[in-house]
Amino acid sequence: MKDKDWIKLDNAALIYPATLTRKLASMFRLTITFSENIDTIVLKEAIKYIMQRFPTFNYTLKEGFFWCYLNKIDKVPRIEEDAQNPMIRKDFDKKFMFRIRVFKNRLAIEYFHALTDGTGALTFILTLSGEYLKRKYNTKISYNKYALNPKDKPTEDETSDSFLKFSRNAGALEHEKRAYHIKGNNEKDNIINIITGKININDIKNISKKYDSNITEFITSMLIFSVMQMAHTKKEIKVSVPVNLRNYYDTRTLRNFSSYVNVGITPDENYTLGEIIDIVKLQLKEKLKEKKINAKISGNVKLMKNHIIRRIPMFIKKHIMSIIEAKMGDGYITTTFSNLGLVELPIQMSKYITDMNFIIGKSRGKSGSVSAIGYKDNLYITFSRKIKESEFERIFFTNLSKMGLNIEIESNR
Repeated sequence: MKDKDWIKLDNAALIYPATLTRKLASMFRLTITFSENIDTIVLKEAIKYIMQRFPTFNYTLKEGFFWCYLNKIDKVPRIEEDAQNPMIRKDFDKKFMFRIRVFKNRLAIEYFHALTDGTGALTFILTLSGEYLKRKYNTKISYNKYALNPKDKPTEDETSDSFLKFSRNAGALEHEKRAYHIKGNNEKDNIINIITGKININDIKNISKKYDSNITEFITSMLIFSVMQMAHTKKEIKVSVPVNLRNYYDTRTLRNFSSYVNVGITPDENYTLGEIIDIVKLQLKEKLKEKKINAKISGNVKLMKNHIIRRIPMFIKKHIMSIIEAKMGDGYITTTFSNLGLVELPIQMSKYITDMNFIIGKSRGKSGSVSAIGYKDNLYITFSRKIKESEFERIFFTNLSKMGLNIEIESNR
């Protein structure tokens, strides 16, 4: 990518500025736990060095007359002390769209979703971790798809808007019914409740296989089953499952390139877990067909290219987009389950890194979200919520425990 003073937001990112409020931004967080406390002097050197490898990360959010855009900034990201309540809304004026935090041996980066998705964010934090370990311990790194070589030049593909590249201009957005929302009392704006369950990845994989499913299908179904146990509702119980589109299209972009599918049940029958798994598998199989995925990509691109929408001033447009997102985004789902999958690192890195975690921040509509990441022998399942009540998490982890899974629970409370 040529060095430009400003660039357009990618197609998926256009919605996120519209959802910004004085108290809320669409944030998510990745953490790396090292075997020793972090040397912040070395980390600062590593940060400065890798920034040229990620040119799209050197921009801040700006609001134009018709659209928001990204404006170049010539600074080095600073390191902040970590906090008990992460992902509090940040000010983007002349500042990076991510926040780097450190506490003892834990490195955390919190991202505004307009910048990148989980894959881009994971690549950034692991490339930084690799450069830090290289400098700290004078070790060579065997780079892979997660930890890039900072000496390499960024490619056009890495900085491209792959939505525009793969859109066929033939598709429409689906209309769905409103879903059940978990009830509860909201916490204060500066509080987010986080509970993580650490489970042996082979144990949960074996249980998933008993139901002829993979881990994502199994956990998605268990979330629906757990909501059904606690809720007395006739509304649909639906989970939104983000999809990494790089698995379907030939691109290595580090910008947003993910979509989602909503799956679930109408609880008019007392479904068993096995029945829910069968339903979820069928729905995922149908909705993840290439034609379905491309129709969704094309529908989004077509909407943002609409001549009428393009001519509406941004101060009006963001209110319209905010209403659409509230009704057609969170309004359609009970919760989100985002699984980044199993992360495999070069041995030179894995011997210094003990744990990872992935956490989704607050959203306006639904009470909370669920995320997962696998590393070494463990799967980390994290619930983040804006309400005080933890009944959903309690039922979910109890159901897993009854299946014989040993779970280590951690919380920020």
